Amino acid sequence: MISPVGGNNIELLLQSYRVLEERPIRELESRKDFIDQRISKLNELKSKLNALQSIAKELGYSTSTSIWGSKTATSSDESILKVTASSSAVATSHTVKVLQLAKADKIISNQYTLTGKDIVNSLGAGTYTFEVTVNGTSQQVSVDIAAGEDNETILKNIVTAVNNTTDIQISASFIQDSSGTGRLVFTSNETGQDYEMTLTDVSGSLLSTIGMNDSVAMSGTSGGYLYASTELNAIVEIDGITVTSNDNSIDTAVEGVTFDLYKTQSSSDAPVNVDVSVDVETIKGKIQSFIDKYNEVFDFIKDNTKVDTTTYKRSIFSGDYSIMRLRLQLREAMSDPVSGLPSGYPTILAEIGIEADRDGKLSITDSAKLEDMLKNNLEQVEALFNSSDGYSSRLDSLLEEMTGGDGVIESRKDVLSGQISSINNRIDLLQKQVDRKMEYYREQFSQLQAAYAMYTSQFSYISQISQTGLVLP
Repeated sequence: MISPVGGNNIELLLQSYRVLEERPIRELESRKDFIDQRISKLNELKSKLNALQSIAKELGYSTSTSIWGSKTATSSDESILKVTASSSAVATSHTVKVLQLAKADKIISNQYTLTGKDIVNSLGAGTYTFEVTVNGTSQQVSVDIAAGEDNETILKNIVTAVNNTTDIQISASFIQDSSGTGRLVFTSNETGQDYEMTLTDVSGSLLSTIGMNDSVAMSGTSGGYLYASTELNAIVEIDGITVTSNDNSIDTAVEGVTFDLYKTQSSSDAPVNVDVSVDVETIKGKIQSFIDKYNEVFDFIKDNTKVDTTTYKRSIFSGDYSIMRLRLQLREAMSDPVSGLPSGYPTILAEIGIEADRDGKLSITDSAKLEDMLKNNLEQVEALFNSSDGYSSRLDSLLEEMTGGDGVIESRKDVLSGQISSINNRIDLLQKQVDRKMEYYREQFSQLQAAYAMYTSQFSYISQISQTGLVLP
C-alpha cells in the first residue's frame, strides 16, 4: 500500500512549489532594484551637477563682492601692524606710521595699608553712592561701609559693587602692590577718548576720599587718572595724513582695509609699507575648484555610460542619450570661443593657461600664465566667465536644463518612479495569486490526508476480521 506524503514533507513540497511560482516576482524585484539603482545614480549625478552649477554661478557674478573682487593685503612689518583687505578695497599701496596705541582709561585710588582703617575713620559707617559716566551713559553704584572695617575690605567691597552693576561699562579690580598695601583700579571696558570715565560722588564723598579723581593724574601713592585724555586714542599717519581711532583696529580710514596696530614707532623709524592687491591665490583656487567639479561630472558620466569592451557589460546609463549627450554639451560649452568680448581679450581657456586633454577634462597647464593674467588683466579673465556668453552663463543654462524642477533628471526620475509603482502593483497581484494557490493545494493535501486516514482505519478493521475468521453479517 502506498502512503500519502507526510505533514512535514507536504510543507517542503509546498515551499518548493512557492519558489517556482514566485520566479516572476523575483524577476520583477530584480527589475525594480535596477530601477532604484538608476534613480540613485540620477540623484548622484544631480548632486554633482548642482555643485558644478553653484561654483559656475560664483564665477559668473561681477559685483565687487564677488570672487573676482577678492583682495589681499600685506604689511612690511607685522610686529607693528597687520592689515587685511575686503573686496571693496582698491589695489594700491600705503605708508603707515604708528604714533600711539589706543588705551583704556584707568583711574586709580590712593595707596592704603591693608589692615588700616583710614577710610572708615574718614567717612564713618553708612551707605555711599557714586556715579560712573562713560560715553554718555551713567550708572550709580552704592557701597555699604560698616564700623570697624579695614581698608582692604572696603576697597574689595567697592570692586564687588561695581562689577555687579549692570551695563556700567567699566571694570573694577583690587591690586595689592606690596605685602601690606593695596589700591583700587577702575578700567573702562573700551579703549579711546569716547570711553573716558567721569566719576561723581552722589551721596557722601567715598570717591574723593579714596583719591578716585578723574581730573588729576596719579602720582606716587596719591590717586588719579593713569593716562591723559590725549593718550587714549590710537594715532597713525596713513600716507602722511594723521588718523585717530578709539580702537587699535582701524577699519574706517581706508575703504575696505583694516589696520590692526600692535606697536608704536619712534619719530626716526621708517613707516610700514602696506600693499593691497588682487588676491590671486583665492581666485586661482576658486578656478581650480571649478575645474575639479567639472572633471568630476565628466568622469561620472563617462564611468556610468561606458560598455566593457571585454565582457560587454553595460553601465547604468549605457544607451541613455540625454546623459551621454550632456558630456558632449559640456565639452562644447567649455571649448567654443566666447563671443562679444573687446578686442584683445582672451576668448578661450587656453589663452589663460587652462587646457582640455583628449578626453575633454580640464587642467591648469600654465600656472604662471594664469597668475599673471589674474594679477595684471583680471577683468579679461573675469569676462571669460561672467560675460553674457561666458563659460559661467553657458554652463548655468545647460545645467539648469538637467537639474531644474522640470528638467531632464527630475522628469526621468518621475518616469522611473512610475515604473516602480507599476511593478509594485504587479508584485502584489502575483503574490496574492501565489498565496491563494498555496492555500488551495494545502487544503487539497489536507483532504487527501483525511481520506487516507479513513481508508487506513477501514483496512485495519477488515484485516482483523480476516485474521479471526469472523464472517461479516
